[in-house]
Amino acid sequence: MAENIRIMVVDDEPSVVESFKLILSLKNYAVTTFPDGPSAMAQFEKDKFDIAFLDLKMPGGMDGIDILRKIKEIDPNVEVIIVTAYGSESSHANAVTFGVLEYLRKPFLMEEIFEMVERAKQRRIRRARPAI
Repeated sequence: MAENIRIMVVDDEPSVVESFKLILSLKNYAVTTFPDGPSAMAQFEKDKFDIAFLDLKMPGGMDGIDILRKIKEIDPNVEVIIVTAYGSESSHANAVTFGVLEYLRKPFLMEEIFEMVERAKQRRIRRARPAI
């Protein structure tokens, strides 16, 4: 396992989920995927995740911002990346308010995923260091 990093991916598009699984498996990350917010949150309350990639727009009553808010209520240390093809300034500002690490635009490149994971890992390391 790559540094024991646990990653959740929430997206209603099966091709996007498969892309994430394929890309992240190249670095041996533990990846768990969910097709919607309710199933993701049910598992999130049981398991610990370090990084979450959340689709902004999904059917089923929970969008990426809703999931982001709930995740941060449960564990404020989870690094969250919003994935979207429909980003707007207001949704970006809203996500930043709730502590999103970054916005990733669809379609994305493999290198962008690796860069986001690396940024999330570095931010977690900085946050874990004791203040001097």
